[in-house]
Amino acid sequence: MFTTIKSRTIKSVALCALLLSGLAHATDLAQIKKKGVMTVAMSGEYPPFSQPSLKGGLEGFDVDVANELGKRLGVKVNVVKTDFPSIIAGIQANIFDLAVASQSKTPERAKAVDFSAAPYYYDGVQLFAPVASKATSLASLKGQPVGVSLGTIFETALKDKGHDKIVSYSGEQEGFLALGAGRVQAFLTEKSVGAVAIQKGIKMKPIGPVLLSDETYVTFAKNSPALAAALNKALDDMRADGTMKKISMKWVGLDLSVPAK
Repeated sequence: MFTTIKSRTIKSVALCALLLSGLAHATDLAQIKKKGVMTVAMSGEYPPFSQPSLKGGLEGFDVDVANELGKRLGVKVNVVKTDFPSIIAGIQANIFDLAVASQSKTPERAKAVDFSAAPYYYDGVQLFAPVASKATSLASLKGQPVGVSLGTIFETALKDKGHDKIVSYSGEQEGFLALGAGRVQAFLTEKSVGAVAIQKGIKMKPIGPVLLSDETYVTFAKNSPALAAALNKALDDMRADGTMKKISMKWVGLDLSVPAK
């Protein structure tokens, strides 16, 4: 009953059209419950958190979290695949009720949307390079192209650390292909994402230390107190009863529901 009932792609152009046409739906909890469906955005290009399923639609850590939230709120879930940089605009326009999209909290995002009271998983930002690479750190890659997913904190992290040759991709899958083809000398992503990709046969290795710790949140429209309270309670309950850990172990093989020790 509570599995994803539909998955579709909304590209940036289509999203802008929706914004202009005023077709956005409400995001307050009462209206979500009245409809019986909660629309949840994610990129679909961030394995193992969201990725295409052989059965159609999307699957992954974020998809399971979204479906569990719907179950606990008593509504079905409509997972929507959309370009990562378009997610916040879609929430602001009430096209999406919320996002379970592995989003980190940044000052810029905090001006546009609200975040769950606590992260739903904890991770770290790590550089990955081809197995034969001689690189040992970000500094050793000075002047060489490093890939990131467009609109992510990874892009900001590289800029903050002074790296001046950054290549942006639509998602991790495209970035890993670029790394394998030699179009970039390293790719920056979450430690867990890279570890799972290696397990699945991507020929790369982590290099250097974790550049920064990362916490990811559920995001939703500002001034949505009832929705915020319901989501925060559901997430707290999922941590307390072990559901979040179970989802994490299923998709990552690690417990990301608590901060790393």
